[in-house]
Amino acid sequence: MKGLIKIIMAILGILGLSAKASAKKKAKVKKIDKQIKQIKKTTKTIQKKKTAIQKKKTEVKKAVKTPPKKKPNVKTAKAARASLKQRAKRK
Repeated sequence: MKGLIKIIMAILGILGLSAKASAKKKAKVKKIDKQIKQIKKTTKTIQKKKTAIQKKKTEVKKAVKTPPKKKPNVKTAKAARASLKQRAKRK
């Protein structure tokens, strides 16, 4: 009887130690998982910022003004009348 109890206690002791070891391993895994989640979040935010910056860059490129075209010199009275009418319509 005493021998059987000792064997059972030894088995329980071994199981208890293995449970502690697995708990430590699980804690390490949880820490690593937290770090992975944090890194994923930061990469997502960085990607969002990157796309926003790219959009702004394209808007800036589109907004760059081209120099105004020079109007040709008016050589006839008819052309002068037409250009004056166009200017009047604009205003």
